[in-house]
Amino acid sequence: MKGLIRFGDYAGMTASALCLAHCLAMPLLLAAFPMLGLAHAHDGFHDTLLAAISLPVLLALLPGYLRHRDARVLAAGIAGLGCFLAAVFVISPLFGELAEAGCAIASGVLLLYAHLRNRRLCACCAAARPSARAAAAARE
Repeated sequence: MKGLIRFGDYAGMTASALCLAHCLAMPLLLAAFPMLGLAHAHDGFHDTLLAAISLPVLLALLPGYLRHRDARVLAAGIAGLGCFLAAVFVISPLFGELAEAGCAIASGVLLLYAHLRNRRLCACCAAARPSARAAAAARE
C-alpha cells in the first residue's frame, strides 16, 4: 500500500506540474496549434490530463488520508481535482481557454500542495517506524 501511495504521489506531482506548464504556455500553444494543424489535439490532451490527474488522487491522496487523517491533504486534493474538472467541463465552454487556464493553474497548485504534504506525512511515518521499533526493543 505504501508503494502505491508513493507512486500515486509522484505521478500526481508530475501530472500537476505538466498541467501547470501547459496552462502557463497556453497562449503560445493556442496560436501555434491551428498553424500546425493540431486544432483538436488540445481536447485529446485534456482527456489525457484528466486521467493523469484524477487517478493519482484516488491512488495516493485517499489512502494517504486514511493512513494519516490529515484533512488538509484530502481537502486540497478534492478542491484541486474539482477545480480542474470545473475548468475543463464548465469554465472552458462558458468563458474560454484563458479562463480555463487560470482555474487549471489554481488546481495544479492545490494538487501539488496536497501530494507534497502527503509525501511528507508518509516520510514522517517511515522515519518514525524504526524509532518505535528501537523503543520497543529497549523495553524488552
